[in-house]
Amino acid sequence: MTFSNSFRFHIICLSLLLLLLPGLAGAEKEKRRVFYLNSYHHGYAWSDHLQEGIRRGLEQGRYHIELQIEYMDAKKYHYENITDTLLSLYQNKFAQERYDIVIVSDNDAYNFILEHRDRLFPDIPVVFCGLNDVDPADIDHSFATGILENIGVRDTLELALSIHPNKNLVVVIGDESTTGVAIRGQIEEVMPYFADRLEFEFWGRYSLQEIQDRVQSLPRNAFLFFIPFFHNVGGQFMSASEVLEAVSEVTDLPIYSNWEFLLGHGMVGGRLLSGHRHGNIVADMALRIMEGAPPSDIPIISEIVDQYMFDYRVQLQLDISKRQLPPGSVFINEPEAFYELDKQIFQVIMISLVSLLIILGFLIRNIIRRRAVERKIRQQLSFLEILMDAIPQLVCWKDLKQRYLGVNRAFADFFGIDSPQKLLHQTDSDMLPRSEFLAWVAEMDRQVVRSNRPLRKIKVAAGDADGRDAWLEINKVPLHNEKGEVVGTLSTAENITHEMNLERQLLQSQKMEAIGTLAGGIAHDFNNILTSIINSTELALTDIDPRSPTAEDLERVLRVSIRGKNLVERILTFSRPSQEGFRPTDLPALVQESVVLLQRSLPRNIDVQSAIAGAPAPVLVDPTQVTQVLMNLCTNAFQAMQTTGGVLGVGLTETLLSEIEASEYNVAPGRFFRLEVADTGPGIAPDDLDKIFDPFFTTKGLTEGTGLGLAVVLGIVKNHKGAVQVSSTPGKGTTFTIFLPMIAAASEIPPASSPIRKGKGIILFVEDDEDQLATTPRTIEQLGYTVLAVAGADEALQILKKREDIDLVMTDYDMPGLTGIELAKQIGAQRPGVPVILVSGRSYVLEMGSEADNISIILPKPFNKAELSATLSKILVSIDREEDFPSAENPDCRR
Repeated sequence: MTFSNSFRFHIICLSLLLLLLPGLAGAEKEKRRVFYLNSYHHGYAWSDHLQEGIRRGLEQGRYHIELQIEYMDAKKYHYENITDTLLSLYQNKFAQERYDIVIVSDNDAYNFILEHRDRLFPDIPVVFCGLNDVDPADIDHSFATGILENIGVRDTLELALSIHPNKNLVVVIGDESTTGVAIRGQIEEVMPYFADRLEFEFWGRYSLQEIQDRVQSLPRNAFLFFIPFFHNVGGQFMSASEVLEAVSEVTDLPIYSNWEFLLGHGMVGGRLLSGHRHGNIVADMALRIMEGAPPSDIPIISEIVDQYMFDYRVQLQLDISKRQLPPGSVFINEPEAFYELDKQIFQVIMISLVSLLIILGFLIRNIIRRRAVERKIRQQLSFLEILMDAIPQLVCWKDLKQRYLGVNRAFADFFGIDSPQKLLHQTDSDMLPRSEFLAWVAEMDRQVVRSNRPLRKIKVAAGDADGRDAWLEINKVPLHNEKGEVVGTLSTAENITHEMNLERQLLQSQKMEAIGTLAGGIAHDFNNILTSIINSTELALTDIDPRSPTAEDLERVLRVSIRGKNLVERILTFSRPSQEGFRPTDLPALVQESVVLLQRSLPRNIDVQSAIAGAPAPVLVDPTQVTQVLMNLCTNAFQAMQTTGGVLGVGLTETLLSEIEASEYNVAPGRFFRLEVADTGPGIAPDDLDKIFDPFFTTKGLTEGTGLGLAVVLGIVKNHKGAVQVSSTPGKGTTFTIFLPMIAAASEIPPASSPIRKGKGIILFVEDDEDQLATTPRTIEQLGYTVLAVAGADEALQILKKREDIDLVMTDYDMPGLTGIELAKQIGAQRPGVPVILVSGRSYVLEMGSEADNISIILPKPFNKAELSATLSKILVSIDREEDFPSAENPDCRR
């Protein structure tokens, strides 16, 4: 390991240690809650810098900070139009919340809190930052303190006049927002100081195009002062940095400002405010208040907190000397001086120079042997050609007229050119079919030549010689001659299609995980409700005449409850990869059966064609879920063609995926069933392809789809350890390809049914839900058992101490205090011989039975009377069998 690598390794280790130590120490910190109201939106550099400075500053304190951040979006929408909506939202959202301090950034947030503090956060101290054009005397210091955003506009304008003595006109570009008007007020305050030297012109209501047109017509005696603002172009907002860049691209007049986050986007510089620095100051004030200091004891900072900063590149473009700038100024984009190189690098350079001198001496001596040298050169050129052809990246180099001077084999193969020699002295239009990609490449080449600057790591989509879509990461650098003049461009491109596919798969997995978490929570609450409905309905049926209309209504309630239970199972497709329904299945027969159903149900303008192949040997799949996948895909195809008609093709074949092919689909290599559903509809827009599997994304009308169909398809296929591929050509149709692994399975043995009988025994039932506590014990008693019902774990443990005759404990998982598993563990320690049935509506609890040895069965909610009876009979041996109930299927439970 070299010294440089060793030093870098130690620095990384030290950084990781420093990152871990605050986390370890934070476990013991006292918690404080901070509400932060941001006037603008995430992505606006100034407020983002303030927020980052506040966050880092708060982390330096002795408290564990819970930071609640809200954005008002006042840069995009007028303050007056959103205040009532935001007030209503915050009142509903934070009615039960309590915060230790409120931090606001910029004028809109400050005015909002000032107006509505008594209704939102009464008696909570406020710390502000980013306020423009505010007199400290107008601030109620009894509850508020902070730092004002006073800008050094006078010093910046004086600096501009000293650098450009021939300028006497300054054009101030801004907007009419609250902040823009406030900053203009600060500028107007210093105008008298420049009465005989500068003429001021304010532009605040022009579109970007109008600003660009007017800037280009400004006289040479003018310069620009830029106030940050957002701009709406065609319904899309441009940030202040983007607006500044757009203005700087059309003029060579100097541009100055007073905000650090604008530096590097085309302006010279000035006396600049730092959002990070202001944020740190505000965080320190907030920490002092949380430690007990009243806001009135912390002075309001109105002095200018900034420093002189400049862009070295813009300075060179405008021929501005460092001697014209204030001492101690900070520069960005400044190259490192030669004398600043460390000693090791200097030694390497000197050794390299000496080596070059020695090589030069050998070259002079070898001039005498010209033929030998020429032979060696030919050999070297041949080696370089072989080396270039061995590089997997696409490499090409062109002259100023974009004629090819050379390409490697990978480049020729990608575009279907027989030989790299065929491209020599040809242009793209001579050899390759015209496309948007080639037009883009030509423009990038021209940009590199014009700017004499490289373009690196640009990702772009392109089609290869076979018509397949591919992603390329392109680098372009200018080629120079011995005089340093640009004579062409060198381009390299790496095919990153595989990496992009993996990235999309990762993003999709994260989205599905998020919706799964939501679905699991919904299913849990719904299962609790269904359990109470089913138990109450079954109890009511025993109390009335089974032939009465009321009995029919209650039977209907039971049927709807079962439908609700099935709906929960579908929702749980998002939250857990269940394989309960997996069984040996003849997949070709299952698909053929579904195709026959489709042919009978679809209108005649849809021609359903099928090509079903594959061995009839049973494979392990969930037939219900596979049928749902096929029906969802065919339904989408039908809806795409229902007005125009077309062909709907369903195909099933066997295929073998190699390791390379399997890695592209993120599955294990082996034999797969390949299920294809193709249509001749209008296709899918390219912009929508990456979003079609997102839950709730749909391009259909409100009555045609929920946006869950393809999300369910993806979840089912992933649950089967398979993969989904989609290809679509607008105007020609769409093809979905499903890969399902061929997992061999024995023939299925139908489950046996058995009668469910009453039993005897004493059961301790523990449940915190009042409805279930009132219904489930009654259902158990009807089965012949004696029930002791309690609402908590502590009471259950007390009864176990007093009663030695308890045969079984049945407990819910989710309870205040001890969970069902924790209760089971304590029961095992206190009464090791008593079995426990754990009941839960959460899917992940079904896999937790091994956490306590005395848990005999985990019974999922919702359950009916038959399922409850069957579950109890597995554990308790009936003493007296008084009567049989109608047979029922084994309950859905796990040991």
